[in-house]
Amino acid sequence: MYHFIVNPASRSGQGAKYWREVENYLKEHQITYSAHISTHSGHVAELMRELTKNLTDSSDKITVIVLGGDGTVNEALQGIQRFDKLIMGYIPTGSSNDLARDLIISKDPIQALKSILDTPVLHTMDIGTVEYRDSLSGSSNWLTRRFAVSCSIGYDAAICEEVMRSRLKRVLNRVGLGKLVYLLIALKQLMRAKSIDASLTLHDDGQVIPIRRLLFLTGMNHRYEGGGFMFAPKANDHDGIIDICCASNATALRVLRILPTAYKGNHLRFPEIDEHRITSYSVKTQEPMWLHADGEPLVMTNHIMVSCQKEILCFIS
Repeated sequence: MYHFIVNPASRSGQGAKYWREVENYLKEHQITYSAHISTHSGHVAELMRELTKNLTDSSDKITVIVLGGDGTVNEALQGIQRFDKLIMGYIPTGSSNDLARDLIISKDPIQALKSILDTPVLHTMDIGTVEYRDSLSGSSNWLTRRFAVSCSIGYDAAICEEVMRSRLKRVLNRVGLGKLVYLLIALKQLMRAKSIDASLTLHDDGQVIPIRRLLFLTGMNHRYEGGGFMFAPKANDHDGIIDICCASNATALRVLRILPTAYKGNHLRFPEIDEHRITSYSVKTQEPMWLHADGEPLVMTNHIMVSCQKEILCFIS
């Protein structure tokens, strides 16, 4: 039995079309499945919670296939109750699909489905965890979010937050130009980016690194973020390590020079880019900045703590 969690709203509604193609294939080939359709924000996590909450030590593993984008996978992670009893598959139907890009999963939904059904390759994948406070609410409570691909504080998270509110994204996705909205908003955010100092603490050795004029600091489980930027060329999703890419102390013109080189991972040669490989770290900023996990904007915060759970998720790739 295959359990499908479907986000029909992914890629501005294209997910529903892709699901119809997948479901027709399942019916034509008489494959036993159950479908769980997301209808509102947070529903994917609820569906995953329902599927995994009653699993016991004596239960067989269940296979849950997520159809959606990176954000859908992120939401599904929040609902998992028994990692040890779950095998997860993925049919990418989002705008960025950075997880699929790194795992070389086809963007064709039927080809992705066939790989899961006919030639499944299982590997155990690291999952990151970010703890944070909501600076704007004034709450002292720590919140927690899991992530598969990356989490980041700063410029790229601010882009994600504005894109989520943008009506233009829906329009451009319908004509296959969804990435253009990211470019337009990225340029807008770059022009308005504030100069904020920060500090990075590497927990493995306690080293504290001052950061002048932080642009963004990204912790990566996988190589790609933001629709194809190879921010972490050395990232390995099962080594228990978070790869940090930090951009700081750069003018807007300099950023425009550096960012295009990140598509091929050549940005690390610039002095404005620092990399670290670490099991856990924390960041404090002088002023609150936006935080995202797998492209999902969370809150504005001035303090985060990031760690890695090694090889916790059995994933079909």
